Amino acid sequence: MTTRPVEPVLCMALFVSNTPCFSDPDTATVRATVNATLDRLGPEECYARAAEVFGDRPDVALNRIQWARSVCRRAFTPAAV
Repeated sequence: MTTRPVEPVLCMALFVSNTPCFSDPDTATVRATVNATLDRLGPEECYARAAEVFGDRPDVALNRIQWARSVCRRAFTPAAV
């Protein structure tokens, strides 16, 4: 089975949110956080803030983006039938 990749902007929005990466938020929380972050900042600002973190703290950014991708994949990928 192949899975469709999650839109990168969704991962970036979660990445720049205040959600701690050691948490395991449920699907509704992830979706609400991503939507609120995108509404507040917009896609361009999410990417800009993520780039700043990668430039300033690549050691932290790598773990956080991996977490954000994993959580977004779970929250935004339709369940297998």
